[in-house]
Amino acid sequence: MVNENNKKDLIFIGLNIVVITLLHYFTTAAKWDIHDFYRRLYYIPIIVSAYKFRLKGGIFASLIVFLFYAPHMLIYFRDINMASLNQILEIVMFVVIGTITGFLAESDFKKKLMLRIQIKKITHLENYTQNILNSITNGLISVDRELKVKSINKEGKELFNLDERYLGKKLDKLFVECKKVEKDLIDILEENKKMLNIETKCKGKHGNTLDVKLLVYPLKNTTEKIEGLVLVIEDISEIKKLENQVRRADKLSAVGELASGVAHEIRNPLGIIKTISQTINEDIKDDNIEEEEIKEGMDIIIHEIDRANSVIKGLLDFAKPSVCQIKVQSIDKLLKDIVLITNKYAKQQNVRINYSCKEDKNILIDGEKLKQAFVNIIFNSVHAMQSGGNLNISLCIQKDWVKISFEDEGIGIPKDKLEKIFEPFYTTKDIGTGLGLSITHRIIEEHKGYINVESEVGKGTKLDIYIPDKNEKGDEKIEKDINCR
Repeated sequence: MVNENNKKDLIFIGLNIVVITLLHYFTTAAKWDIHDFYRRLYYIPIIVSAYKFRLKGGIFASLIVFLFYAPHMLIYFRDINMASLNQILEIVMFVVIGTITGFLAESDFKKKLMLRIQIKKITHLENYTQNILNSITNGLISVDRELKVKSINKEGKELFNLDERYLGKKLDKLFVECKKVEKDLIDILEENKKMLNIETKCKGKHGNTLDVKLLVYPLKNTTEKIEGLVLVIEDISEIKKLENQVRRADKLSAVGELASGVAHEIRNPLGIIKTISQTINEDIKDDNIEEEEIKEGMDIIIHEIDRANSVIKGLLDFAKPSVCQIKVQSIDKLLKDIVLITNKYAKQQNVRINYSCKEDKNILIDGEKLKQAFVNIIFNSVHAMQSGGNLNISLCIQKDWVKISFEDEGIGIPKDKLEKIFEPFYTTKDIGTGLGLSITHRIIEEHKGYINVESEVGKGTKLDIYIPDKNEKGDEKIEKDINCR
């Protein structure tokens, strides 16, 4: 099709040059004024050629005109005079006009070509970007500074059952807590910050409520000026359902383990009490029992009742609400008091407690509860060293944490059992309820700390307790942070 158009243009230009040239040759010299008119007609094919074929066309057409028109000058102008000089200058003008027009046409063609290339690139980039946005499995919405929707990807349209008619409208039809979300978005615009992993609720396409995770980023232009926001919306409804199911299953499992532990711990003393009671009762019937035997049996019953009571007391200590006594205390003094209290008991078991402090720190804590936690750890360590040994306790400061380490030379804990040592009623000892370390773990968590355990069978166990380095000046909200359950 292009070649056909070029052919028609060439025919038109060629016919124009031929017709104008014939008019010159078949018009007498006497009518020279008409020759001036004919000569100016040559500009038509020259300009058309320059427009159609650019620089090459303009130069080529002007040279053809020169070749066709030059013989006419030789025929009618034998002498060189002012008239012939004007004719020569006119021919030069043909070439100049053809060259200039062709150059301008060539320049305009290149600009249009570059413009078409740029438009093609921009269109391709826009389509590619849109394909990327539509391929994202999360809803993606962009809003301007007035929180009006500017664009929404395919997943977002399907998630909320929207179409192009929603563009330019606000977000009140999307979010259940619309006012709260809008307030957060305005804060992000004003403070130029990100908002990540905010969980909220949206209105689904079937009128249902969806649990979503919202990520918001400032939308900036090339000059770093904020023009709006980008909202990434992830549907986490199914994840929430699974989390609730897992949480429910964990609760049922915990209740089952707790019931099993309580039953196991209380059944043994109850069985002993029942056996002793039956024996005493039969002996009384047979009148075959002495006062000492009755007293011995009653002592056993009281001991077993105390044992069952200790299980119930430990369970209540683990579960009941406790009263916080938060104040700034020296952690070094607290540990020294604990060592003083437990040292006599440790010596009876041939265990030597070694305490070292690299740096003391006054922190905001509940001293009595931490004392209970540390005593539980010390007793566990002492029980683990049946043949005696050393229990090394150390205190140091690591950045924003106070680290208290308890390292014994006991029997150690197998790796497959390390994760269970903080579970209620789990114990590797022949005696005890298995609630000591559970209570310790809860107390450390209440202080926003954590416990790291390392153990090797036959060599010993090391517990590192990390408590945040908080004081009155460092954190005025520490009393709210410590969760007194």
